[in-house]
Amino acid sequence: MAFLELTHIKKSFGDIHVVHDFNMQIEKGEFISFLGPSGCGKTTVLRMIAGFETPTAGTLTINGKDQRPLKPNQRNIGMVFQAYALFPNMTVHDNVAFGLKVAGMAKPDIDKRVKEMLALIKLDHLATRFPYQMSGGQQQRVALARAIA
Repeated sequence: MAFLELTHIKKSFGDIHVVHDFNMQIEKGEFISFLGPSGCGKTTVLRMIAGFETPTAGTLTINGKDQRPLKPNQRNIGMVFQAYALFPNMTVHDNVAFGLKVAGMAKPDIDKRVKEMLALIKLDHLATRFPYQMSGGQQQRVALARAIA
């Protein structure tokens, strides 16, 4: 059984069909890329996996469990948005820690995990900075750290 499986996924917005019979299996630890022209449904598929969109038809499972009835915050999925979606009034540390706090993780564990993530993206020296004090590439790395934390 695949870690993530999409079977016969379809998505329509009214009369506009944006995803047609999409199938995919991803094993745990596997990395993939979506390539295609603008408007072909790449972002829509990712939004369905994360729970921000609901498939019109088909099944979407993680570890064999149907994800369709779950809200985005009930899924163990991180997503980096094109515009990064960092909180401008929070430091780098607090941006990475945000989802962990919402999930109810203990503060010492949060601090340890954030430190690990910032070291991984090589921005541990910028933990007290705000997003506006960083380059676009640095902001993107912070968004990635938050998604994988």
